[in-house]
Amino acid sequence: MLGSTLKLPILHIDWQSSRPVLRYVIGSSFIVAVTALLNYDLAYLTSVLSLGYLAPGARPLKLKQGAGFIGVLILITGLTVIFSQLFLDYPMVFMPLLMLVLLWVYFTNKFPLMVKLFILVSLIIIPFVSIDNLAIGGYVALRLVFNAFMAIILTQFIFLIIPISEADTKFTKPKKNLVNQSELERFKYATHIIIILLPVLLLFYAFKLSSSILILTFIAILSVSPSLANPKAGLVLILANILGGVFGIIAYKLLVMAPNFVFMILITICIGLLFAARLFSNRKLANIYGSGFSTFLLILGSVTASDDEAGDKVWTRVLQIAIAVIYVVIAFGILNRILKSKENKAV
Repeated sequence: MLGSTLKLPILHIDWQSSRPVLRYVIGSSFIVAVTALLNYDLAYLTSVLSLGYLAPGARPLKLKQGAGFIGVLILITGLTVIFSQLFLDYPMVFMPLLMLVLLWVYFTNKFPLMVKLFILVSLIIIPFVSIDNLAIGGYVALRLVFNAFMAIILTQFIFLIIPISEADTKFTKPKKNLVNQSELERFKYATHIIIILLPVLLLFYAFKLSSSILILTFIAILSVSPSLANPKAGLVLILANILGGVFGIIAYKLLVMAPNFVFMILITICIGLLFAARLFSNRKLANIYGSGFSTFLLILGSVTASDDEAGDKVWTRVLQIAIAVIYVVIAFGILNRILKSKENKAV
């Protein structure tokens, strides 16, 4: 007995192959900790936006890439603020111009996915939060740029601590050959997304639903995922985001009982491991679990950053995200059925 070797399961973990997962979980938890301590306005957006830079296959940015990204975002947010001030009161001008700009963003292949996402979020959020007060649009624009800057700085620091290794190569996806994708195909793709976005944009503009801007933002983000054309992917996306919302509620309830900073970070690590184990896998729909974890971080960050009515806010956030996800999935499904029926008739 005394001479037998003590075997601990933790000693048999292949830490080298687990490096991408650890970078994702520890990195996102570290960012949650930093933003919670700094407690600047909309700080929870930093952790959500950072996930794209820690996702499977992500590589550290070069200085030129990071600076170029921030420069593009400053330009886009600045122009969007000016656009809102000039045309927001003229719906017959504002809405067509906004749709044309969004159509171009979805159509173009000149931007990396993360840059495109930031541009879409800026184009959607800034005008619609400006409906009640134009000054809010300028304030949100500054916050978006600052959050993007923080996301880049913190994620690149994580790459310094946990650098790229051979384990990351299996998650590196080959770049799609955009040359083979015709302009007509990209235009059809962009047009389909605009058809899905248009009813929601009109609804938000007509009824001034700036308080529910989270729904519109999530719809814009989710609409860039081509996997939603698959009904199974849509169902998994709904379940993953609902799961993220449920874990967000559980985390909030636990923090109400034991309001402790270290405890919050440990919760984030545990739930991060749960989602990362599926995200960093060979599953066909693995990338959808990243959306679920971003839902969790968004809910956790938004409710912990507020001292009043946080309990009501957590349920509101979950409901808004669920509405956004379900709408996108159903809209994609209906649009795909209509297109298939037209193709069958044409044949």
